[in-house]
Amino acid sequence: MAKAENTTYRVQTDGFFGELFRPEENKYPGKALICFSGSDGGIELAKVLAGVFQDHGLTTLALAYVMEEGLPEKFSGVPIDTLEAAAKRLHDMGYEKVGLWGISKGAELALLAGSLMPGLINAVIAVSPMNTACQGFAKERGISFVPGSSWSFHGEEIPYSSYGMEKFPLGHILKESIRIGDVTMCDLYKPLVQNPNPDAVIQAEKITGPVLLISSKMDNMWPSELAAGQIMKRLKEKKFPYFYQHLSYDYGGHMFVPMEFGQTKMFRGDRGKNKENGLKARLDSLTKTLEFVSRW
Repeated sequence: MAKAENTTYRVQTDGFFGELFRPEENKYPGKALICFSGSDGGIELAKVLAGVFQDHGLTTLALAYVMEEGLPEKFSGVPIDTLEAAAKRLHDMGYEKVGLWGISKGAELALLAGSLMPGLINAVIAVSPMNTACQGFAKERGISFVPGSSWSFHGEEIPYSSYGMEKFPLGHILKESIRIGDVTMCDLYKPLVQNPNPDAVIQAEKITGPVLLISSKMDNMWPSELAAGQIMKRLKEKKFPYFYQHLSYDYGGHMFVPMEFGQTKMFRGDRGKNKENGLKARLDSLTKTLEFVSRW
């Protein structure tokens, strides 16, 4: 049987850039998920992810927040308003509960957006997460830092944690990546996780719904395990009233996507002797994610 027809949305006409994936058999009535990727940008990975959730009976909106028509070309003042428009559209369509699924930079966005939109966002799934809003950057002929925040909301800049340096430390990043045999920017991000700007720490306790954090102990790209621990500690201290959980896996890399995906082999946790265990962990995260969705 052919899959249900998808619907496309564009910034100029709808206020956001996305594609809606409706399952043939809706196993989660009244619920919809908005999913988006990390700093790879664009819509393509989000569409692949949405297809996975669609195959398991969950209505999912693949969303782009950068690198597409009508959207910023760099991570500088990226308007979270587009995500707000998408969530409102899903609620208007009759979905009573709207959740977010984001990975890496997208996990930073998911947690931040959830904290800024109480009532509108009803659950957050953050994969390879970050506990603070970060300084902006551009990916043009390499990576360069941009003054100011990665994010904005309703025309206001979101407070951010600064990298504390003017230029991207390419030489150090390459040296460390070669030394450990994996792509790593942990030295760049660990200070932000451990000593963030207090005003930039994501106030996850303001999310009006359950929170699921997913990370791998083999994530060397940035310290997502450490960030997830900080988020869990904050939720406990703030007496967060909803369910919250951190799934910490021994295998898998930074691109901890819940499916078979060739690009995961970029990272040590998903290649060579770790390949089979990495895939097993990521597929387990899909099972756990769907269980989370069924309960929220």
